[in-house]
Amino acid sequence: MNYDQIRILDVLNSKACLKFLSLSFLSVLLLTCSTNPVTGQRELGLVSAQQEVALGEQHYGPTTQSQGGEYEVDPGLSEYVNQVGQRLAAVSDRDLPYEFVVINSSVPNAWALPGGKLAINRGLLLELNNEAELAAVLGHEIVHAAARHGAQAMERGMLLQGAMVATAIAASDTQYAGLIVGGAQLGAQLVSQRYGRDAEREADAYGIRYMVEAGYNPEAAVSLQETFVRLSEGRNLGWLEGLFASHPPSMERVENNRALLQEIRAQGFTGGDLGAERYQSNLAFLRETKPAYDAFDEALTLAQNDRI
Repeated sequence: MNYDQIRILDVLNSKACLKFLSLSFLSVLLLTCSTNPVTGQRELGLVSAQQEVALGEQHYGPTTQSQGGEYEVDPGLSEYVNQVGQRLAAVSDRDLPYEFVVINSSVPNAWALPGGKLAINRGLLLELNNEAELAAVLGHEIVHAAARHGAQAMERGMLLQGAMVATAIAASDTQYAGLIVGGAQLGAQLVSQRYGRDAEREADAYGIRYMVEAGYNPEAAVSLQETFVRLSEGRNLGWLEGLFASHPPSMERVENNRALLQEIRAQGFTGGDLGAERYQSNLAFLRETKPAYDAFDEALTLAQNDRI
């Protein structure tokens, strides 16, 4: 057998291997399809519910600690936020061990881990006006957990990793193989760094529905997004490095929320709880101590810039 014949066999073997991997991969995908508990749509189920809960429990403590730790100075505030969160979780489409914690950080932010582990920074609490706005934030994050948005991001990464194997085989016969595989790796990182537009739209829409079912005024979700858009246009540094980094606001989201609010009104729902006085009462100590935290943050910034 000469060199050309051997080369042809290598190519055929590579193609056969690629076809086998593709068929095996498709078989796995077909066997792991499931129904999303929030949207009712068919989707992949490579990450099980048990794995989601385990991942959330495993990373909740370290993630919280790395971002400032729990806000323990005022236990009543954390209890209050948890009560609001549990009120919303009770009407969610998915039964998870939901947990809500306040993080001791001035950066305005909120996030959700797979399995129902959620957090909100004291910096964001100070920017809200009433309990309904808090419910809008927490409801949004609850949907991220309930609708498996974090798990979906992980599954996309798993799919890209699987696709990378096929890409490497397909590209192995070219001088550009390294570049092609490198691009697949970069894509895997990009799709995992924050939720996509569809996930944000779902979290807004179903979060508002949770607000209504829990008895909150859904108008707070609209006004909250309007405020976020104004802050983003002002390029507020704290917001850009906090909530807006993972949940970018837009007028599209505002308009979508307005349209949903009109649908809710057309169905006869009016009013709802704003909880302004209750919210301000529970945040009294946090507002009282805000100047001290501001001074600390300023000193920390100066120290980081070697100015003290």
